Amino acid sequence: MSIVKISDVSKGVNFDTMPEELADGVWSSCQNMRFRNGFAQRFRGLTDVFNTPTVTPHFIAPFQTISKRFWAYAGTEKVFVDDGTTKTEITPASLFTGAVDDRWSGGTLSGILVLNNGVDKPTYWNGDTGTDLATLPGWGATWKSAVVKPFKEYLIALDVTKGSSRYPHMVKWSHSAAPGAIPTSWDETDVTKDAGEQDLAQTPDLLVDALPMGDVMIVYKERSMYSMSFIGQPYIWRFQKLPGDSGMLTRGCAVNTPLGHVVLTAGDVVIHQGQGVTSIADGSIRSYIFNNIDTTNYKRAFVTANPQRNEVLICFPLNGGTGYCDKAAVWNWVDKTWGLRDLSGVTYGAFGQADIPNTPTTWDGDSGTWDTDVSEWNENEYAPNEARLLLTRSSPSIVAFDTGSTDFGVNFRGVLERTQMAFGDSYAIKFVRAVYPKVDSGSGAVLQVEVGYSMSADESPQWTNAVTYTVGTDNKVDVMAKGRYISLRITSTGAAPWRIRSIDMDIQMAGAY
Repeated sequence: MSIVKISDVSKGVNFDTMPEELADGVWSSCQNMRFRNGFAQRFRGLTDVFNTPTVTPHFIAPFQTISKRFWAYAGTEKVFVDDGTTKTEITPASLFTGAVDDRWSGGTLSGILVLNNGVDKPTYWNGDTGTDLATLPGWGATWKSAVVKPFKEYLIALDVTKGSSRYPHMVKWSHSAAPGAIPTSWDETDVTKDAGEQDLAQTPDLLVDALPMGDVMIVYKERSMYSMSFIGQPYIWRFQKLPGDSGMLTRGCAVNTPLGHVVLTAGDVVIHQGQGVTSIADGSIRSYIFNNIDTTNYKRAFVTANPQRNEVLICFPLNGGTGYCDKAAVWNWVDKTWGLRDLSGVTYGAFGQADIPNTPTTWDGDSGTWDTDVSEWNENEYAPNEARLLLTRSSPSIVAFDTGSTDFGVNFRGVLERTQMAFGDSYAIKFVRAVYPKVDSGSGAVLQVEVGYSMSADESPQWTNAVTYTVGTDNKVDVMAKGRYISLRITSTGAAPWRIRSIDMDIQMAGAY
């Protein structure tokens, strides 16, 4: 017996490099798998939370007052807030008139929620469930803006229309707001106010979105980006074009991480700290994303984060899918690995603290064994002091990401696959007799193991029949495969979470023929 060890299987998935060129521990395909802390592990589940929305939500954002935590969500016509117990509609008397692809923007300014759909006048809410959203004071009667975002004590508007004239390069800002108040003026001609506007016309591409980075606002256009720094009177802001020709694919396609902004551009996924961009997808998952994204509904893509697991989710609609986001490419900013997660009709996502009733796992209530349990001591999946990622769906529903072990009570597949492994010698024939996966899971969890074989790297593998591996009972699966290139596929459709640190394979090396 000759044992070949794959000692670290946590190096992520790589769709863009030829499988025979991948290093050991890198997978050529996966489904619903992440790679972190030295393990390849199946994602946890998706669970409905909050009250069932009465509209299809296309936007969600956390909002906190002195006494309550809310999550605000918006459909095309109506807006609601939910504190984990009660759902309250805060739609103004005149319904909103936006469509599905009129993306919402906004945020919190000094304890006040600001929302804008790019079609109607921007609105704000003071956190009192007895009042509704109101139009921003000082906003022109015939104005609208594609994006409105809070920054410092100002509101920033991008791509402004005044009457029948659209200014797609214009950045417009309000007068500074008093603490706990909304800005009172947007009049750039009033010398007693800080309000102003600036065209970023150095590049011809159009404004898309903006996201703070520390003390600077990064303004994104389609193929360029600018920094917006506060300098005070008389100019208020200084604008500088940043190096490179990367911008943002569509609104909502950037998120802040400890390493900088991660941005989905028109052809890549990049990271930057305001000093030039670096691709984090090229040569690994870049081609996969852009070969599979729905070219009709690509503007429904968005980028968000799962802070509990140090992850960024690149959520995008698939060709032939629901028209909403059905797939997330997941990047771990600590381990620098990519994974994949199936979604279903997801419209948007955001992270923040949430008051969701839940009972922590107790010693008596945990059925896992000491050696194999992957949950944490006294774990509370909805702990209110931790930031949670919530997703909205077209179903309609609001779901917590990475909770439980099923998707809405239904088991889902986890698949690891690596094809065309030569084990250091692409000419030698290999006889595979057994596979020894080192699996952490609850006793009785079942995985299916298949081995593939081919005589050349250009030849698709032929797969053996799947062999069952039962955690706590088996320590190997017996197989019989022969070829120059060996492939391996591990699948589970059970509810139990599972993860793998390493794999041993019983392989006998032979001659070239």
